[in-house]
Amino acid sequence: MATSRASSRSHRDITNVMQRLQDEQEIVQKRTFTKWINSHLAKRKPPMVVDDLFEDMKDGVKLLALLEVLSGQKLPCEQGRRVKRIHAVANIGTALKFLEGRKIKLVNINATDIADGRPSIVLGLMWTIILYFQIEELTSNLPQLQSLSSSASSVDSMVSTETASPPSKRKVTAKIQGNAKKTLLKWVQHTAGKQMGIEVKDFGKSWRTGLAFHSVIHAIRPELVDLEKVKSRSNRENLEDAFTIAETQLGIPRLLDPEDVDVDKPDEKSIMTYVAQFLTQYPDIRGAGCDGQENEREDRLILKETKVWIEQFERDLTRAQMTESNLQDKYQSFKHFRVQYEIKRKQVEHLIQPLYRDGKLSLDQALVKQCWERVSSRLFDWHIQLDKSLPAPLGTIGAWLYRAEVALREEITIQQVHEETAKTIQRKLEQHKDLLQNTDAHKRAFHEIYQTRSVNGIPMPPDQLEDMAERFHFVSSTSELHLMKMEFLELKYRLLSLLVLAESKLKSWIIKYGRRESVELLLQSYISFIENSKFFEQYEVTYQILKQTAEMYVKADGSVEEAENVMKFMNETTAQWRNLSVEVRSVRSMLEEVLSNWDRYGDTVASLQAWLEDAEKMLSQSENAKKDFFRNLPHWMQQHTAMNDAGNFLIESCDEIVSRDLKQQLLLLNGRWRELFMEVKQYARADEMDRMKKEYTDYTTTLSAFAAEAHRKLSEPLDVSLINVKLLIQDLEDIEKRVPVMDAQYKMVTKTAHLIAKESPQEEANELFTTMSRLKEQLSKVKECYSPLLSEAQQLSVPLEELETQITSFYDSLGKINEIISVLEREAQSSSLFKQKHQELLACQESCRKTLMLIEKGSQSVQKLVTLSPVLKHWDHTKLQRQIADVHHAFQNMIKKTGEWKKHVEANSRLMKKFEESRAELEKVLRVAQEGLEEKGDPEELLRKHTEFFSQLDQRVLNAFLKACDELTDILPEQEQQGLQEAVRKLHKQWKDLQGEAPYHLLHLKIAVEKNRFSAAVEECRAELERETKLVPQEGSEKIIKEHRVFFGDKGPHHLCEKRLQLIEELCVKLPVLDPVRDTSGACHSALRELRASIDRTYAMLMDDPDKWKDYGGRFSEFSSWVSAKEARLKRIKGEAIDTANHDEVKHVVDEIRNDITQKGETLSWLKSRLKHLIDVSSEKEAQKRGDELAELSSSFKVLVASLSEVEEMLSNFGECVQYKEIVTSSLEELMSGSPESQEQAEKILDTESLFEAQQLLLHHQQKTKMISAKKRDLQQQMEQAQQGGQAGPGQEELRKLENTLTGLEQRRERQERRIQVSLRKWERFETNKETVVRYLFQTGSSHERFLSFSSLESLSSELEQTKEFSKRTESIATQAENLVKEASEMPLGPRNKQLLQQQAKSIKEQVKKLEDTLEEEYVLHNF
Repeated sequence: MATSRASSRSHRDITNVMQRLQDEQEIVQKRTFTKWINSHLAKRKPPMVVDDLFEDMKDGVKLLALLEVLSGQKLPCEQGRRVKRIHAVANIGTALKFLEGRKIKLVNINATDIADGRPSIVLGLMWTIILYFQIEELTSNLPQLQSLSSSASSVDSMVSTETASPPSKRKVTAKIQGNAKKTLLKWVQHTAGKQMGIEVKDFGKSWRTGLAFHSVIHAIRPELVDLEKVKSRSNRENLEDAFTIAETQLGIPRLLDPEDVDVDKPDEKSIMTYVAQFLTQYPDIRGAGCDGQENEREDRLILKETKVWIEQFERDLTRAQMTESNLQDKYQSFKHFRVQYEIKRKQVEHLIQPLYRDGKLSLDQALVKQCWERVSSRLFDWHIQLDKSLPAPLGTIGAWLYRAEVALREEITIQQVHEETAKTIQRKLEQHKDLLQNTDAHKRAFHEIYQTRSVNGIPMPPDQLEDMAERFHFVSSTSELHLMKMEFLELKYRLLSLLVLAESKLKSWIIKYGRRESVELLLQSYISFIENSKFFEQYEVTYQILKQTAEMYVKADGSVEEAENVMKFMNETTAQWRNLSVEVRSVRSMLEEVLSNWDRYGDTVASLQAWLEDAEKMLSQSENAKKDFFRNLPHWMQQHTAMNDAGNFLIESCDEIVSRDLKQQLLLLNGRWRELFMEVKQYARADEMDRMKKEYTDYTTTLSAFAAEAHRKLSEPLDVSLINVKLLIQDLEDIEKRVPVMDAQYKMVTKTAHLIAKESPQEEANELFTTMSRLKEQLSKVKECYSPLLSEAQQLSVPLEELETQITSFYDSLGKINEIISVLEREAQSSSLFKQKHQELLACQESCRKTLMLIEKGSQSVQKLVTLSPVLKHWDHTKLQRQIADVHHAFQNMIKKTGEWKKHVEANSRLMKKFEESRAELEKVLRVAQEGLEEKGDPEELLRKHTEFFSQLDQRVLNAFLKACDELTDILPEQEQQGLQEAVRKLHKQWKDLQGEAPYHLLHLKIAVEKNRFSAAVEECRAELERETKLVPQEGSEKIIKEHRVFFGDKGPHHLCEKRLQLIEELCVKLPVLDPVRDTSGACHSALRELRASIDRTYAMLMDDPDKWKDYGGRFSEFSSWVSAKEARLKRIKGEAIDTANHDEVKHVVDEIRNDITQKGETLSWLKSRLKHLIDVSSEKEAQKRGDELAELSSSFKVLVASLSEVEEMLSNFGECVQYKEIVTSSLEELMSGSPESQEQAEKILDTESLFEAQQLLLHHQQKTKMISAKKRDLQQQMEQAQQGGQAGPGQEELRKLENTLTGLEQRRERQERRIQVSLRKWERFETNKETVVRYLFQTGSSHERFLSFSSLESLSSELEQTKEFSKRTESIATQAENLVKEASEMPLGPRNKQLLQQQAKSIKEQVKKLEDTLEEEYVLHNF
């Protein structure tokens, strides 16, 4: 734990140190860059000065001025008295655009960040400008260093990493690295370091001693530096001397101070900025030209040697590739060449790096690069060929492995447009996912081959297998991270594309505006882009997905550097978006402000032009007319000001053309206004005069009221009391505060009066001055009087406050004495408490005596002050004297009262002690009893214990207490007896309450005991139900049903629960109505109901269990199938024409069926017997269903037997009469067509809206049925005639089929009619019962109100009896309402009618329930 805390502190310390160093570097950079900027801005005409770099760059004005000085170009700039933020962002955007036009990369530098003054961003921008316009430009202009300069921009070079070390044959010191920093460092090394033997390694610590600065100065002008003296001085002295010499002798601005450099880690950028200025004084490198030429010749020689080696390597590679050999030898040869290739690769890549600023290669470099690329391609092709030449499936795996490696190593081409980059990454991501999804399959296949080291018995090269295994490990270990990185990059560039899009839109919106129409178009464009397309929501969604993806990627990658880069990108993006979003959101308000000013400008110009025309015409009118017309001149002055404000705003905000037009228009209007105003300005004071008179009147009224009120408060008589004096002091202090205000108002009104007097008649002016003189005199008098009175009152308030405090203290002590006496008189006290109270009483008496003396002394002091003060002579101190007299009187009463109390205290102390002892004994008994009532535990144990305790409760304790009370009462005064009697009544009441609560407490315990027993029986039943449920799948439901019936029989626990519940109910009835324990029976009822429901559900589940029907169902299905098959066979026989050809076959089939019928008859008997047994252990519904099925099957069997007889008869009477075929057939079809229609009408009966309508439809249906029955009888007569004729024909079987169908329809129709009749009878019974309940509810309305209104106590008893009778009748009605609900749910009506009846029944039930609740509440209230 200590180690973790130490490491945590160490980490915080390191973080703090790093932050402090960063802050120090920022301070140094800010100071250096500010001096550098001012050195250039001093060249501007007029010159500018930057005081605070971060603040002065916010508006972009000085930034553009600096770029103008550095580039010599004129840049557009938004200027004004107050540059708005939107114009500042536009200025900064112009500067950044100018830098981008010069191919200067600006990394994470936005206009909004500069406008916000973010230190790191401002310093970064300034460093970029210094680097490009000074350091890079000066170093690149040196002709001797041109051949050694890199093609990369110095801005890029500062964030790039160095490549591998050059070949060993090249001299490290012969080549200066190609970026500006290294070029500048090399210039210092060549110009100064070699001359003085100083090793300058960097732009940091190498400069701390000051020797490097002196060496540079010495290289330029040797006579300025004494090297021996420099080496012997301190760092600060050397630095100060070097900066002074450079400034005074070489004209190099002093950008640094010694304390900036003489630190542990000097700022590199600041030192580079300063050192680069020396290039302007000494742009030459001694010996650099010669060294450069020598290096160039050596470079060319190395390149030629390298080209010869590559060409020889290629020839050897080609020969080895063409050589025929086995797989092992080929791969060994390939490995040999690949090792040589890898050894040479870093050296060659370093040689072919560009050396020129334009990025071009020399001819030798281009040839080497061409040869190297050709060799690389050939070697890779050979590797692919070796993998593909392996026998399948290893060859296929090798080809896939190569593609996977290429995909994982493929670099993402970053395009200029971020959206295109994101699409490219998305496309490649999909390709890579498709490719890498087969990794596991290929890996498994390769693992099998790797273990056997062969494919189909052919040995594979071990080295090649090992190589492929390593490659597989690389693919499998990096594929997931690669895909996560691709997803992160895709989202990253999508987010960047949104940022770029927002910035481009922002630049198009923060421009110089045109006319109002163009501004409206810009606003519409903003609304369409930002609000309609929900740009902010789109960005937020993309950012959140990117954030989640970044977290997953960083977690999977595990690289600290990558995590820092990702987090840095996320933080920079967040900061950029935060500022950018603020700017984007502010665009709308700016556009709306511009539109508002356009509207205001247009309105004021139009109205002002019209008024000017009228005013110019009015100049020729009379004086009164002009005075009346120009009375509202101040209003037009305001309009004129508003027009100029809006116009000036538009001039600053709009482009040059619009600004010029606005300036011209304003110039014309302002000219007309000036000419007119010079002639009519005197009329503008008419309203001013009225205003001044009103102000004069208001001020004089206020001053007069103040003077009168102050005089009244200063002179009125006052009763001497603390509250009156304090109120007076408050009033005087208020007067003191208001006097300066009144003086100021007096001065103002004096000036106003003089202004009015100048333009008023002499008489009115004299009156004004008289009023002012009177006010001045009144104010002077107030000033003279209030100050001494305030002083005297404040002086008097001190003794008054002390006197008031003493009086309050006296009455507090007096009240405490009265309180002590009343307490002691009210109830008996213990001896210790009595002594304590007596001591308190004596102390309070002494306190009152001392306080009284102080009161008298204070009263005399106050009266003396009032009498001797000349200011307070009119004050009355009678009230104070009366107050002191009241105090004396109260003190005398207190003395008298305490004396009387002491007389009878001693008399009752003995009896009081006896009383206390008896009361303590009684209270102990009561406490023990009360603890018993509140004791918790096992109800049976408590019942036994408490029954014994309460049966032995002794009345003698109470009698002793009452006797002691009587004795004490005899000697106590009447006023003290009340407290004693109250205490006796309280304890006596507690005793009676105990005697009253004890029986109910015992009842509670008995109920709790019975409840526990009831709960145990319920739990036993529930356990049995759970056991039965678990055993059903194992033992079958028949056995469980029998056990269920035995367990839950008449003598089972279930009935024991009912007996327990009955006993609980009997006990609960004995409790008071409001006792909550009385509800125990209700809870037990609920538990029993739930138990009954569980028993019923379990029993129903057992009864509905389908397993017991398995054997029966199998035989039933078999028998049903047989009957169906034989029926079908007989139907086919009946349907076929019987002739001589098929007669024998039909007879054989009929005989076979006849033989099977006997056997199947036994099966039917078994089914009936089994069904009878199963019905006893099944639900009524299931039993009914199975019974109906068996009855139907039995009926079908009978029909089969009858059909068989018919077929046998048909065979015996083959060829009988068919003369009535057509008549009988048509009649049957007519009847059959009528039967479905009749059935459909019958179904509609149960879905009618009313019972009467249903009964009418039933009568109509019965009449129609009778007609169909009559037709059937006629048809049967016709068929009998045909049978009597003895003529056989082919249509006889068809007639029988139709007859059977008709018989079935007739049977179904009869069943349907019976069902309808039963349903209608139930419906009729339901309506009758409903009418009875509704009539009862209606009749009870007025009766119920009558019961509520009883006139006297004598009628209350009879009213209660009526209410009880009424409740009984309501219970009967409630039962009927419950039956209505049940009947409505069971009634076989149509769905609509059934739902309607259920709703009616539920509504009636709720009304009856509400009536029951009301009657019960009233009954309880009446009893109460």
